Amino acid sequence: MNEIKITQLQPNEINEAAKLLSQAFILTPFSSIVAGGQDEKHRRMLETGFKIMFEKKPGKVVVAKDNGNIVGVMRMVEWPDCQNSIPRGLEKIPTLLFARGAALRLFKFRSIWGRHDPKEPHWHIDPIGVLPDKQGQGIGNKLLTYFCKHIDKLNAAAYHETDQEQNVRLYERFGYKVVETEPIFNITNWFLKRPPQNKKFN
Repeated sequence: MNEIKITQLQPNEINEAAKLLSQAFILTPFSSIVAGGQDEKHRRMLETGFKIMFEKKPGKVVVAKDNGNIVGVMRMVEWPDCQNSIPRGLEKIPTLLFARGAALRLFKFRSIWGRHDPKEPHWHIDPIGVLPDKQGQGIGNKLLTYFCKHIDKLNAAAYHETDQEQNVRLYERFGYKVVETEPIFNITNWFLKRPPQNKKFN
């Protein structure tokens, strides 16, 4: 693998980034429940949702590139936009998602997540994903390092939620601590905070 470069998402890269995230997330508990399945049709539904997010929602989106190809995507959102970005956009989700009940399932997830979200200044990653055949190669670490350097320069706190236990261990290596857990659709969700700090990363 060549050196991974982190750059800001460009308008002509939105489709590629949205497709990557749909491929990364379709097998996760959250996305498979929200979409209602894990086949190609449901993956395309997720892709459409991510595309809408990039085009319409606040936040800074960066991509990890390997030899010019996008292999990872991360969106960083500053409070309070992290709490408001999804409910404001529900009316823009395609009719097909409403017909399948996906919008209601998404709203339940986001409503519960919103209750846990700190009501004080912080930065939130929403979402972060790596191309499936590139996972386990340190790309997620590169993106998280970029994020932590960004918020440390601002002396800012961070917050995140996940439904995957292996992600908890990853975030803990970057200074996050689990503060709460709650099951949603019988899936454990972990809620993590990272206080302001001056930690340096290589």
